[in-house]
Amino acid sequence: MKTGAPHAKVCLATATTADYLPGTLVTVGSFLKHHPDFDGDVVIIHDGLDERQRAYLGALSDQVRFVPVSAELRERIARVGAAVPRLAPILSRLYAFEAYRLTGYSKLLVCDSDLLFRQPIGELFDSDGALLCCGESAYLRGLSRDITTFALIDASLLSPPAGTLDRPFNSGLLLIDARLTGEGCYADLLSLVTPDTWRGTDDTLLMADQFLCNRYFHGRHTLIGSTYNFMLRHTGLIMAREGLSAANAKVLHFNISIKPWRPAAMLRWTCVSAPVPVFDFWYDAWTECLAAAHLRTARRIDRAARGK
Repeated sequence: MKTGAPHAKVCLATATTADYLPGTLVTVGSFLKHHPDFDGDVVIIHDGLDERQRAYLGALSDQVRFVPVSAELRERIARVGAAVPRLAPILSRLYAFEAYRLTGYSKLLVCDSDLLFRQPIGELFDSDGALLCCGESAYLRGLSRDITTFALIDASLLSPPAGTLDRPFNSGLLLIDARLTGEGCYADLLSLVTPDTWRGTDDTLLMADQFLCNRYFHGRHTLIGSTYNFMLRHTGLIMAREGLSAANAKVLHFNISIKPWRPAAMLRWTCVSAPVPVFDFWYDAWTECLAAAHLRTARRIDRAARGK
């Protein structure tokens, strides 16, 4: 999507929960701010947002619509959580799979709900790649992963073992072509949401959608620079490999345990260490999103009162 060029068949999709509502507001609001010509849909995937919570997000744009998590995906997630308790707190990340069944779009931008867009990324939408994504921590360290267990593998091996994921990626921002979407893709991904998928994995593995997406899309993805998904947890790795700082990245990913919208946790954190310096970018965006939603709502109420 070149700046100024409309792409009606592009969709921004993100999954959220009530706890991540502020993060989702900033993810969507900052994207719309930097892409004023965007005329596609903004799809919020959720499992139980009430009417008021949906109204908060809907105040950002008329392009926002909501898609509930399917009963089948909820049931599969429940079975995995019961069989593999360590995964239960993160399995809501699998809600994002609902995005893959969306049709009628040439491109899907599937995002985590803890991103902050600081510059336009429209150039990505003109790519012919089936799946654009950014390397995860293993890739940044020069490592590969096993496709079945996601265990780390030395990428320098002359003869890597069968089933090696040589370019593992982070699932925080994925630009997906229509070729990799639809009910068939959705059904394939759902078939992986079973306790057997995590059988044989290390007890410390805490990955849900990222693990499954790497397995399913291996060999069909193209890696792009970390500027499009700057993972704050791996700031040092990105600087060492790409020479890129968080301040210069186009998209910041707050993939850290303390989220900027959780003040109690932030307060505890500041007692032992300083917050990540770029948190001020998030706070500025939060204020802008609240102001934009408030003013848009006020104008709508005013028009209704005047019968226009």
